[in-house]
Amino acid sequence: MKKFFILFTIVISVISACQNDDALVNNNQVSFTQQTVQVDTDPVTLSIAFMNPTSDAGELTIRVTPTNVEYDTDFTIDPAPEEELITIPFEAQTSNLSFTFQPLTTAVEGQQKSVTLKIVAITLGAVAIPEATSSVDLDFGEAPVAVNTLTANMGGGNLTNQVYVDLSSGIQTGVLRTSWDLAFYSGDDFRVRINGSVRMAVKQLATNNIEDVAEVDPAVAVGEDNGSGIENGNIGFTDGPNGDINSTVIAVDATESDNNVYLVNLGDQLGTEIPAAGEVNPFGAHRGWMKIRILRDGDNYKLRYAEPSSATYTEVIIEKNDEFNFTYFSFDSGATVSVEPSKESWDLNFTTFTDHVDVGSGFVSLAVVDFVAINNLGGARAVEILEGAGPSYEEFAAENVTTSLFSGALAIDQRAIGTSWRNGAPNTASVKEDRFYVVRDPAGNVYKLRFISLANEQGQRGHITFEYELLQ
Repeated sequence: MKKFFILFTIVISVISACQNDDALVNNNQVSFTQQTVQVDTDPVTLSIAFMNPTSDAGELTIRVTPTNVEYDTDFTIDPAPEEELITIPFEAQTSNLSFTFQPLTTAVEGQQKSVTLKIVAITLGAVAIPEATSSVDLDFGEAPVAVNTLTANMGGGNLTNQVYVDLSSGIQTGVLRTSWDLAFYSGDDFRVRINGSVRMAVKQLATNNIEDVAEVDPAVAVGEDNGSGIENGNIGFTDGPNGDINSTVIAVDATESDNNVYLVNLGDQLGTEIPAAGEVNPFGAHRGWMKIRILRDGDNYKLRYAEPSSATYTEVIIEKNDEFNFTYFSFDSGATVSVEPSKESWDLNFTTFTDHVDVGSGFVSLAVVDFVAINNLGGARAVEILEGAGPSYEEFAAENVTTSLFSGALAIDQRAIGTSWRNGAPNTASVKEDRFYVVRDPAGNVYKLRFISLANEQGQRGHITFEYELLQ
């Protein structure tokens, strides 16, 4: 977190009045003139007002209650608190006291940082008033993380997790790859994604009656190398890998009769055998099959699903939520589940992925590991910068970020980073050191980012470490 140090100043001013009024008689006669203050890194002058000028000298006691901040690290006050209490003396005929609170840091995005100052006692001459209650809350303004190094914990060599990373806060959110099956788009279109991280595939059938028996078709599968070539891999059975919402296999038409049944290959369970150092084993036993039919229900979705041979089905309503790119559903739980953060609260997704790869004879669907997707639907953009083609990572600065940098189609593609940051086949991979990336998050913050390693110190994969720095 970047800290800003500004010279601390404190002013206690005494305003005298000509009149002589009685001493304070209740705790409502003194209070902060502000109740809530939003602070950044500039000093803030806080005022305390007496209803009438004081008839005698005395002192005022303020309790300091910090939340997610520390004195001398995140803020200072003079006189310094002792056991979280500040004592401020005043003279007779005082009408107003003021002092300066100095923040030294800001909150990173998504973080709550504040200090509450509360008047808890006043002594006026020989009269003590111990139950004063006036207070002021000082909330620290948010700022994006400036420099950071993170390790995306994908769960070791079995790559059990998908990890969502928010660069501006440094927060990462991990979810099991098998925790969801379908993702229902929250935007204006009615589109549904399948879980490509577990090698799901889907085929539209000729019927719109979900009670009809659906024949299992082994060709509805993600491509796999069987030793003599690629088996299966028809790209028409998997979502378009560029992240364009209109490239999903499943579209939900406004005309109910035009929505046919889909045969769904549920892909694979997580791998259970722990791989050797440097290797990965992401996939285990097959998860089975399902048939589904999806209709519109006003602004929401109506999902019907059943086993392929079943004449009865289960129906659920899936509501759109415009705070998120998608609403996720799990057949295992029969309910919606929490997966990705809100659409403005993540930038990168570390995951296994179903890509479309040119194998010479055409494109096939294949599972890839160490994949980094950008939140293109939320507004994130990214470009690759090759060392030697311009400034180095160390030299690349805000002035190198042009208005056209993110205008190309590749910057919008969720594969803008993908697997281009590493060398080799899955079990012989290493980090490419000749490139870095420039990422713009949904809020407009721009970072330069480079990868450091794809394994931990023990050589266990699934621990991708990268560093990044805020440019603007």
